[in-house]
Amino acid sequence: MIHIEAKDLSFIDNYKYMSGGITPRPIALVSTVSENGINNLAPFSYYNAFSSDPPVIGFSTARKGKDNTTKDTHNNLSSTGECVVNAVTFDMVQQISIASCEYGPEINEFIKSGLTPIDSDMVTPKRVGESPFQMECRLLQMIELGTKPGSGYIALCEILKYHIDENIIEDGVIQPELIDLCGRNSGNFYTRASGKSIFEIPKPGSSLGMGFD
Repeated sequence: MIHIEAKDLSFIDNYKYMSGGITPRPIALVSTVSENGINNLAPFSYYNAFSSDPPVIGFSTARKGKDNTTKDTHNNLSSTGECVVNAVTFDMVQQISIASCEYGPEINEFIKSGLTPIDSDMVTPKRVGESPFQMECRLLQMIELGTKPGSGYIALCEILKYHIDENIIEDGVIQPELIDLCGRNSGNFYTRASGKSIFEIPKPGSSLGMGFD
């Protein structure tokens, strides 16, 4: 084992260890709209679900390492309070990589990535037509975690409406093989949640498990 205090590392090294050891991470493909009406699309893998009632998800938009500025997604979401979070499937990964480029705020990543914008019902940002699981959301809270390069913001968002492809559901459950999601690992690595990567462990149910002791 190596033993390192996090305070002794640069934010880049902290990121490398976190992104390599905390994996696979789900990917939030977040759509927002600027105050000028320009569509923005970007993936974030510091992302997860935190509450079911109300339904709340969260993702982190970190300050840029090169100039300490905030990202377009952060700026748009902070000013409009709306976003759409789309699930990322295996078939979309190459386009997601393109959408992750740091284009200027005047660039529409839907056009750059070739992904299809479709109208939402309750918010202004577009949904991604290729994604089989889409969530229209409103911002509940933007939490600042620091002001240095690499410092993150946590965007906590309430889900207002789901859009789910009926073909990925069986017996009321979204099937991992059918939704075929991808997660992020370290460096350029991704994980495909299908095939031998998926296995089942029955839940103990209402009774207490015997335990290894």
